[in-house]
Amino acid sequence: MKILAVDDEPFILELLTMMAARAGFTDISTALSGEIALDMLNAGDIVFDCLLLDISMPGMDGIELCGLARATPGYNKTPIIMLTAMAEKDYIDRAFSAGATDYANKPFDIVELHARLRMAEELVTARQMATSGNTDTDGSQFDDAHRHAFDISDEIGIEGVKNLIKYNALGNYLTQLSNAGIAGSQVRAIKIDRIETIYARASDEEFLYAISEAADAISDALSVHGYMMAYAGNGTFVVVSNKATLEPSSGLETEIQNLLDEKDSEYDNGDPLDIEISIGNPLRPSTSKTQRIRKTFGRAIARAENRVLRKRAAPRPPNIRLVGG
Repeated sequence: MKILAVDDEPFILELLTMMAARAGFTDISTALSGEIALDMLNAGDIVFDCLLLDISMPGMDGIELCGLARATPGYNKTPIIMLTAMAEKDYIDRAFSAGATDYANKPFDIVELHARLRMAEELVTARQMATSGNTDTDGSQFDDAHRHAFDISDEIGIEGVKNLIKYNALGNYLTQLSNAGIAGSQVRAIKIDRIETIYARASDEEFLYAISEAADAISDALSVHGYMMAYAGNGTFVVVSNKATLEPSSGLETEIQNLLDEKDSEYDNGDPLDIEISIGNPLRPSTSKTQRIRKTFGRAIARAENRVLRKRAAPRPPNIRLVGG
């Protein structure tokens, strides 16, 4: 795995190189500023598989560099690990909003750093396998409108939605919150009803359109609160929001549903694409870092799925749209 480490302190870069090498990561390039690093990314002489970015640097800081790296061709999905001694939630929020995948704290713990690099390597390997697997058994690309190049459970990428990050990045974000941050945060899941029906009927583009429409409505409804969210596959979004009081999700569900109804989304042939959502009630993240992701996200998703089942027993009235004038 080719790594680019960026820090304005030569000693830190030397330490990073030494510590990474002890875990078997020896192909490391370094840069002493964000400007130098950005030039290296744009030059394209080396395509890096992972970026290690110090947050606090003079001139272009690591958060700005992270956002610019994400806009650089070829680096949209590259694992980016932020390096910092700052534990303030604002820095964590800004880093993940800019596109960070993970977070490593200074002073470095060698076990933690190795774990972060191995997780990044797993992401790189999985992406390479997914790219090579986008062909049929005879090597031809998928060309049937009713076959998908992805599975319904895949965490497909959605672009252009504020604070929508990768699912694994959302988990990493949650582990970085302090006990005080946990006390002021809540997690809930939002699921698109009858996602299997949409998947079976839609083309790849129509399915991505449906997911994106839902993401836009969720983002609009949550814009008054601080939040991070991710698409977890199976038509499900997981949201971590900044709100101390745990309140029922019925009001938020109605608000998001109204936003979706106003969109009048359609399939390519003009048929209505009625997107309905269900939201489970929020819960407080676990205070144990080892259980925080698996336990909290799992419970949130289960609550949303149970909400779907309850609604099926009492169906929502159809969305009637007037045609003509």
